Amino acid sequence: MSDPDEVPHDVRASLEQLLAAAASAAADGDDETARAALDTAETVATNKLPAGERRDRIRWGCAAAADALPNGDLAAAYATATADAVADDE
Repeated sequence: MSDPDEVPHDVRASLEQLLAAAASAAADGDDETARAALDTAETVATNKLPAGERRDRIRWGCAAAADALPNGDLAAAYATATADAVADDE
């Protein structure tokens, strides 16, 4: 069986796409789109990742990015850092 903390490929792809879209929208000043992408990414993490540190980091990162809005640069940085946590294979 695979590592229980491993992110399934489809979930990883979805989260990476959502977080990239959130970062781009935040940087462009489109708070509504950024917030929607972050909310969806947080929901995906909650429903599709096993309980543990990675899920907690991703959920926290989504919330932190949303809270940073309307500061687009800060929100984009949080979203990008959260995407790095998705790919983190520790």
